[in-house]
Amino acid sequence: MSIDRDTQQSAERALRDLMGLLALPALWAGRDGKAIVELMIQAIERIVPLDICHVDVPLLPQAAALVQMRLGGRDVEVDDASAWYQTVAEWHRLPIGTRVNLCETPVGPMRVIRLSMGFSSGQGSIWFGAMEPDFPTVNQIAFLRAATSQAATGIQAAKAAHEREEANRSKDEFLAMLGHELRNPLAPITTALEMIRRERGNVTDKYYEIIDRQVAHLSRLVEDLLDVSRITRGKIELHRESLRISSVITRAVEAASPLVEQRKQRLSVEVSDDGAQIFGDLTRLTQAFSNLLNNAAKYTETGGEIRVEARVVASQVLISVRDDGVGISAELMPKLFTIFEQGRTTIDRSKGGLGIGLALVKNLVELHGGSVTASSDGPGQGATFTVTLPLATPAEIASMRAARAPTKRIVPSCAGTRVLLVDDNADSLFSMEAFLSESGFDVATAMDPIQALEVATHFEPSVAVLDIGLPGMSGYELAVILRAQPQLVGLRLFALTGYGQAEDLRRSSTAGFERHFVKPVALPNLVDALNDKKDRLAN
Repeated sequence: MSIDRDTQQSAERALRDLMGLLALPALWAGRDGKAIVELMIQAIERIVPLDICHVDVPLLPQAAALVQMRLGGRDVEVDDASAWYQTVAEWHRLPIGTRVNLCETPVGPMRVIRLSMGFSSGQGSIWFGAMEPDFPTVNQIAFLRAATSQAATGIQAAKAAHEREEANRSKDEFLAMLGHELRNPLAPITTALEMIRRERGNVTDKYYEIIDRQVAHLSRLVEDLLDVSRITRGKIELHRESLRISSVITRAVEAASPLVEQRKQRLSVEVSDDGAQIFGDLTRLTQAFSNLLNNAAKYTETGGEIRVEARVVASQVLISVRDDGVGISAELMPKLFTIFEQGRTTIDRSKGGLGIGLALVKNLVELHGGSVTASSDGPGQGATFTVTLPLATPAEIASMRAARAPTKRIVPSCAGTRVLLVDDNADSLFSMEAFLSESGFDVATAMDPIQALEVATHFEPSVAVLDIGLPGMSGYELAVILRAQPQLVGLRLFALTGYGQAEDLRRSSTAGFERHFVKPVALPNLVDALNDKKDRLAN
């Protein structure tokens, strides 16, 4: 009876230990390959009496392999490892599997087995050894194989996660550079258009309007693409305030009106919100609804009809955008809000777009705690998009009132502003100089940081408008040097650049920039900032 009881207890202990090993992956979430290997070894050492454990496994491409040895449950120090070099070199010739190998070691004869940390020797190995004559038992082999198999899977998952992070980082760097490169040519085009309009006494023709619309369209595409990237990485910050939904709809209609008018469509708006308020970011919500309206206009034929309705239902506001356009197929409906999905388009992509507008709408609405759905009776039957947003709570409304309460002192605007423009894009520099000079500013220019420092010495600008991607020295570095010049005490710094990611804005602030404008800048906004027409506020 005693033998049976001991056998039963041993079996129960073995089963418990095995289940514990199989539960190890629960500890691996978010850990790298090194941490996974270390957890695995620690777990095995608590179950299987080992004298030695040696691991040699590549964790990441183009990185040194993890090589680690433990002797008697402790890491072998580097100074003591030299005695094991020859022994370990011989172990690399041992076969992979559960076959026991009798090996001579610096601490005496040992029974060693070699297991793979993947599906081949190229994915790394781990060696377990003990001096006990019965090592390894059947149970011990089961434990060792279960632990190494689970660890191998965890290492592959950690490697995949690392590669995804690297891919995302590369993508973000590419998008930042893409935004910069696309914005750079847009800036002088926008400025030149404004100069042409001024020279014609604010009178435009159809060719001017075509260029103006297409530049604005390209600017929106660039911003939408970058916004999707920011949202998916959680980099969008909302500047919330109490809003009437009618204010949001009005601004969205203004933004979408050029396309609606161009296609001679009828747009009707009916808002019955009874004064109800939402708590949201006016710019971002305007962006979401203008995207919906532009989408409706794009997929509705010339002369078609678009209808916007908003009403309050319980503690929510429901906004619908309905059109009588091409409709949505059953095949496309499940993928409608997925980035880069457009459904079938003709080879000339006559409808335009990158397939990111609706994905952006979904993300922006969900950031506000709302939802967006789509419905259609099928191709040719039009479509309806319905956005649901929560009404502002009394606490949110009260917080905004408190934020507006402090009285601020208005600092008078300045005049006779001397402006230094620094940009290595000659077209951008020339057009901006012409525009600001015509606007009454005293302007000096430079195309590289060294020239900028020379010009600043005798020109003594009161404001420096700097590009960030300058040759030889970044705009951030140039800003610090300019600010350090004794004759430039109080110099105001504006960034005017194609780089517009959150990290770029943070670096601008750290370098002492007062404003960060992204190309192509709205020229009246830049002029207002230079003149302080927006009234700097001092507490």
